[in-house]
Amino acid sequence: MKSKRLRNIFISVVFLLSLITGALCENFSQAGLVFAVSSDTDMKDMDNILSNGTTLIRIASWYREYDLSNLKAYLTDQFPDYSFEFVYIDKSNYESIMDAQLSYNGAPDIIYMDQEMVEKHAVTRYIADVSDLCKDFSDTSKRAFDYGDKVYAVPNTSQFECIYYNKDVFEENGIKAPYSFQSFLETCDILRVEKKIRPLSLSLKDPLTLSNTALAVVAGNYFGSDRGSGFGGRLQYGRSTFSEELAPYFKDWQDLIQHKILTKDMYTTDNRTTIEKFAYGEAAMTVGGPETYNAIIRLNPDINMGTLPFYSRTGKMKSVLGGCDVGLALNANTRKKDEARKVLACLATKEGQEALWKDRPGSQTYLIGTEFKNSEVYDGITECIAQGLVFLPWNDWGTELNRPIRYQLGKELQQVVRGKQSTAKALSNVDKKVAEILRKDN
Repeated sequence: MKSKRLRNIFISVVFLLSLITGALCENFSQAGLVFAVSSDTDMKDMDNILSNGTTLIRIASWYREYDLSNLKAYLTDQFPDYSFEFVYIDKSNYESIMDAQLSYNGAPDIIYMDQEMVEKHAVTRYIADVSDLCKDFSDTSKRAFDYGDKVYAVPNTSQFECIYYNKDVFEENGIKAPYSFQSFLETCDILRVEKKIRPLSLSLKDPLTLSNTALAVVAGNYFGSDRGSGFGGRLQYGRSTFSEELAPYFKDWQDLIQHKILTKDMYTTDNRTTIEKFAYGEAAMTVGGPETYNAIIRLNPDINMGTLPFYSRTGKMKSVLGGCDVGLALNANTRKKDEARKVLACLATKEGQEALWKDRPGSQTYLIGTEFKNSEVYDGITECIAQGLVFLPWNDWGTELNRPIRYQLGKELQQVVRGKQSTAKALSNVDKKVAEILRKDN
């Protein structure tokens, strides 16, 4: 159940001035942004300078340009009279910077947004109605980016997180791929104790990463059940708590600590180091999605990978974390609205979705009647996806709880991994945060 209430947006004068005067100049210098524009004529002249006489379309995202190489090639081929500038902003700052730029008409023409951002700016009217471009997409994907009876973003291909494993490391050590949660624990014990190989390489510096991983473990046992599927609806109306419903299912996650699969050093390990350890065979498994795969392949093109879902304790259920969580929105105040709309219309076709899919290996399009064949790397999660066992549980918590509670959950679980508090205490603290937010909203 998706809440339609708008989150309060607070952009202080100090923060806005810091954007304009260059306090965040590192992000903007990478993006090539220009703020000092005094008139429409100046804007037109500046566009011509930046694009060498062609129409410049600027696209903002939290993906680096090398993660959008197929999209860039496709758009360059389809629009020879356009130039494209991909504006990269780190995910940690992305939403606040886009909020600020949209508020003073300084945002790019096309903007990558998650569901929460789309809902917020559908209300502020900073993004345009693109319902006509989305008529051939599934109802699920249109609902992800709707507000009222209109759709405000063209769906990207699906997002997901799964377990990647190094097939060569497994085969060289005579180890078979796990088929249940218990066999996963046993496999990790053998790798760590007998083979002296790190079972899992993972960075837990980002609370959202840890939260995602924990919820993925819980998903196979709980969120796929009839009771579990309604947890978000109960939570956002104060009818349930994490302690009441999720505590029993966090035992599996605690087992990852007890078996030294999740370790204290992961709290200080950065993501690049994590990927390097896996790519170079120092760890047997890692967790991630399309961007993780791309980063691994850049480091080691010859690596032999497979994928695993997150298993339940019985092995009867399994899950993948993911769904329709990223869309491309049209800046309602861009001076090149017609041109940018043409680009989005192109991305709503089979060919456009294919370009997006090539940049997100393992994903699928939500375009009706269209399917792309992923490589054998993803055979391990194909059945899971086909059965619809793909979950973004926090999207059902409501707009007010979605990100702050997922972040709080990650912060609390970091302390559990570090041995500073119990899981019961962590969930209790999350419940207090939920109650605090719900009181403010009422």
